[in-house]
Amino acid sequence: MPETVHKNRPVLSSELPMETVRAIAIIALVSFHVIGGGEGGGLDVGYPHPLRYYADLMVDVRMPLFAFIAGAVYALKPVEPADLGRFMTGKLRRLALPGLVAISVFLIFATVLGTDDALGGPLWEPYLRSYSIFWFLQAILLIFVFYGTADVLSGGRVLYPALAASALAAALGLRIPTEVMSAHRVTTLLVYFLLGVAIMRNLHQLLQRRWMIVAVAMVAVAIGLTMNLANLSRTGELSANRLDLQSLAFGTGLCVAAFLALPVVGWLRWLGAFSLTIYLYHILATSAARRAMVALDIDSLWLQAAIGTLAGIAFPIVLHLLALRTGPTRLMLLGLRPGARNRQTVRAAAA
Repeated sequence: MPETVHKNRPVLSSELPMETVRAIAIIALVSFHVIGGGEGGGLDVGYPHPLRYYADLMVDVRMPLFAFIAGAVYALKPVEPADLGRFMTGKLRRLALPGLVAISVFLIFATVLGTDDALGGPLWEPYLRSYSIFWFLQAILLIFVFYGTADVLSGGRVLYPALAASALAAALGLRIPTEVMSAHRVTTLLVYFLLGVAIMRNLHQLLQRRWMIVAVAMVAVAIGLTMNLANLSRTGELSANRLDLQSLAFGTGLCVAAFLALPVVGWLRWLGAFSLTIYLYHILATSAARRAMVALDIDSLWLQAAIGTLAGIAFPIVLHLLALRTGPTRLMLLGLRPGARNRQTVRAAAA
């Protein structure tokens, strides 16, 4: 983010820390799945290990950051009503197609290995209902389809009413009562997505008062953290609830502070461009790494967490780079047009 912005000069997308923030989110996500969710997954690290505190503290950060950046990127490229169909087609290509392939691959491995994610019902269920880590992809697609359509057709007038309503829903713990396309998770993402849209549409004015806004955002973070520590004192655990006032204060404050305060970090910007592929395929690598470390009698949780996280990031990057080599794999695995050039794909995660 530039330190100063001339009032007549627009902020360039290259000056925004979008991929830096997205990289932080993907590292947090991979490390969480390595550590485990406290319900038998991953390394199944429990309290009072420091890794458990880290993983549970980040519950209000990981997916909110992804949703926030998705909203910011959406607002960066305004869609005209005449282009709405093309926009939706692009989102289906970019998100739904790689998601379908990844779910299929995941299902095959889960069935072969006999894990808890193996198919236990109709074949269509994993694709159209909340399934494993892929709930985020389904929920964000719903947001693009329904909010995106309303936003484009209303000329943006729906933003602030929707932001207020989604914040209220998040604070009160309200959900859409169906798991079809993970609709019940939409309210855990929507307020952050809309906040990203609002920040981008008012970015020039906000940058004039950047540090004051960052200070207010950090106050919200402090309030959310204080509420979480109170929960820790009462129950012995940090809150895992993603829909309450504590989560809303911590998540929104950190999203705003990160976006307005962080610089563009070169290696994180590079890593962030692979975030979709890492999200879709990291579980395969983290699971394989965990099984290998068990076979090798590596019992240090810190070493297991580090190796697992590194594997969960490195394998999808290699897969991404290999997929760039042919048109069909670019399309099916990455959601990129078959004719896309490699230099374009480094920025494709923002599409």
